[in-house]
Amino acid sequence: MLKFNKLIQAQFTKMAATGRLFRVELTGQQIWDLYIGSFSKENNPVFRDPNSTFHNCNHCSNFIRRYANIVAVDDNYNVVTMFDVTPDVEYQNTVKVLSEAIKASKITEVFFETFDSLNSLPYESCKKSNKLFQLGTASNTKIYTKEEAEKYGIVKPEEVRTFNHMHLSLDQMFVDMSGSSVEAIMGNYRDAKNVFQRAMETISLDTLELVRDLINQGSLLDGATHLHKIEQIIPLKKEYDSLPAAQRDNWCWTKSFKLPFAKFRNELIGVLCSELSEGEEINKACQSWNKRVDPQNYMKTTAPITKKQIEEAKLFVEENGYVESFNRRFATMEDIKVSEILHANAGDGKVKSVSIFDDVKSTSTRHKRSEFEGIEEVTIDKFMKDILPTCSSIEAYFDNKHQGNLVSLTTANDKESKPIFKWSNNYSWTFNGNLAGKSQIKEAVKSAGGKIDGVLRFSITWNETGVDILDFDAHAQEPSPGEHIYYGSFKGHATPMSGMLDVDMIRPRQMGVENIVWSNLSKMRDGVYSFFIRNYDGGPNKGFKAEIEFNGEIYSYEYNKAVSKDLNIARVTLKAGQFTIEHLIPESGVSSKEVYGIETNQFHKVNLVCLSPNHWDKNNVGNKHYFFMLEDCKSPVSIRGFHNENLLPELANHRKVLEVLGMTNMIEPTKKQLSGLGFNATVKDELIVKVQGTHKRMIKIKF
Repeated sequence: MLKFNKLIQAQFTKMAATGRLFRVELTGQQIWDLYIGSFSKENNPVFRDPNSTFHNCNHCSNFIRRYANIVAVDDNYNVVTMFDVTPDVEYQNTVKVLSEAIKASKITEVFFETFDSLNSLPYESCKKSNKLFQLGTASNTKIYTKEEAEKYGIVKPEEVRTFNHMHLSLDQMFVDMSGSSVEAIMGNYRDAKNVFQRAMETISLDTLELVRDLINQGSLLDGATHLHKIEQIIPLKKEYDSLPAAQRDNWCWTKSFKLPFAKFRNELIGVLCSELSEGEEINKACQSWNKRVDPQNYMKTTAPITKKQIEEAKLFVEENGYVESFNRRFATMEDIKVSEILHANAGDGKVKSVSIFDDVKSTSTRHKRSEFEGIEEVTIDKFMKDILPTCSSIEAYFDNKHQGNLVSLTTANDKESKPIFKWSNNYSWTFNGNLAGKSQIKEAVKSAGGKIDGVLRFSITWNETGVDILDFDAHAQEPSPGEHIYYGSFKGHATPMSGMLDVDMIRPRQMGVENIVWSNLSKMRDGVYSFFIRNYDGGPNKGFKAEIEFNGEIYSYEYNKAVSKDLNIARVTLKAGQFTIEHLIPESGVSSKEVYGIETNQFHKVNLVCLSPNHWDKNNVGNKHYFFMLEDCKSPVSIRGFHNENLLPELANHRKVLEVLGMTNMIEPTKKQLSGLGFNATVKDELIVKVQGTHKRMIKIKF
């Protein structure tokens, strides 16, 4: 027995070195029956009486029934037992029988002992500091009495015999000191394995790769937080799929052992994967995910696209000759043909083409808005019809509030490429902030699902650069006894006075947006509405942007200093249905700055006046824009070459793929470009210009 025990101890040490031990479903009692039945009569003679044999030992029986079904799994995911040894002839048949039977049995549990359990067993005295713990009784001695000698006939009175038994030394890594029961420990590992295996069986590799792509596209709210799990599950899924079916169960036991995300399928990201694998439509699944993650902000993500959608869009673009059309750049003065640009009827029945001014230098004097009070006002239609045709030069006043009006013309690299827009040329435009329209904050609110057409609106944005990942909150206090509107009070629910917070973001990794809006003037109480911003986290930051809008007028604020706690923005007074405003921090238009390479609060030379390309020649598609392209005005950053809302219907069918293409295939800035100020004919706005023709005059153009 001593020699045999040394063999199984050496084998067990190798098994423990894998770091994972398991139990099979074959019970200890079944193994004991196989053990006793495996010996020949020669190798298991009668010891004391006809009912007792040499190997029929209570201590060995207890050991085998408690520990013989412990196994390990090798690198090829095959079961390894402690009986995989080469013993003397006496045990050769035994190890063969036991090894085969145990390997034919499925793994059902992990193996652990607890300190409390071992300390209660009569094996040895235990301390928690032990490096090794004994399993089983190593040996015992017996002194036979006269009566026993007479009974057995093979021993002598007072004879002392030492009996050696099967036993093992167990590394402390397999002894739990927490006080938990063995059943609880095994239950946790068993549940993890079952959930992990279920994920491997039911979630396809294509689904995992799709979810990874959705996260990278920005289609899943806070998806980046879960990306590492997907990236670690994918290689596991590939390995699982490559295994023979017979090895998969053992593989799942070993891979799920202490795996932090073994219960991946039950986590948020796993639920999404399961839904997609079960056939849930991708948009619905993504929307469900976003609502679960943040019901308030679930709309602020990029539309999801699949590999199939990308392939279909690519094939359509290639087959229909649009490849070169999407290879775009900034437009230049040389690109513009007079025959293509028609801005207005000159009043004599003839159509006047683009106006180009190249003989006037702009002044460098800074101005204040108060200087322009009382100047002549004209509508844009009157300006285009009666004034512009007589001008020899124009200068435009670049107000701070016009930063959202900055616009650039774009075109295709190949002039002969097929038009991709709803109009008959390949020119387009992009406003500051890579928008199709003017207000960056309004566009951000709209994209986040907020309401922008209320009678009173307060919107804030922050973290445009991605470094201020903190929680800014928009607050509004209604006239007494009105409500304090902020995230903690309403979370998107309308108040009796109609005010509501409909966009609330917490520590966004990209630009943050919050929006408070009143939609019904009749439900608003006369009095003062106070607006302020709170830095809920109190951390360092680089400020924010804000807008207050009423009566079609937008008041903009850009605060480029850190906000430590609360900062009051403005007070709006409602009286007899009329709004007035008191600014508590300066509007953006007060201080000058350089934007797009030119200074605000100055007049700048206008090189080109034209309509937007959707109204060139005989085109009359969508909203008309008026562009005043300024000398030395240049976008310093990459811009979008197209916007989905302007694409042809057949291309719009692939809008999700093209949206991603538009954001990833940006136009790099160049020295030669047509950039300036753009005004939507349907949006209330104004521009002050100096014009020179038969005489000099200053005019406020009303849009």
